[in-house]
Amino acid sequence: MAIWTGFLCLFTYIFMRDGGFRQYDPAVEWAILGLFWLFGLGGCSYFFGTPRFRMTVVNGQVTVNERWLLRRSTETFSLKVMADPVVIRDKDSEGDPYFRCRAITPSGRRIIVSESNDEETVRNACQRLSDAIGRRPRSGSDRDEAG
Repeated sequence: MAIWTGFLCLFTYIFMRDGGFRQYDPAVEWAILGLFWLFGLGGCSYFFGTPRFRMTVVNGQVTVNERWLLRRSTETFSLKVMADPVVIRDKDSEGDPYFRCRAITPSGRRIIVSESNDEETVRNACQRLSDAIGRRPRSGSDRDEAG
């Protein structure tokens, strides 16, 4: 998104400097440029608004770092109070099987550790997390999970 926005700024500068590209009616060119900015800002808000997680398990403690573009959050807790990781079976927008490995922190924060259409990939990621915390992964479906 940073590259997209950088090029969008560059082309906007060129557009303003040269008074348009003179290929279409100026109103059409302004509308096209406006649409690029609309999608660019929408993409930026989604991309930079989505947190990035890092979960570390060391000496019986779990640390979850959650980072956004301009802020961050850290939660540390004992392995004993962490819920078992769950492999969730669901369907994607096209109706194909979709799998997620989810962990829940004691504060109730739901963390998607891995997600994919490939069940084995998700199960392996969930198994690695389970091995790290000394538990067995469970299976479920989003319809089975309330809230």
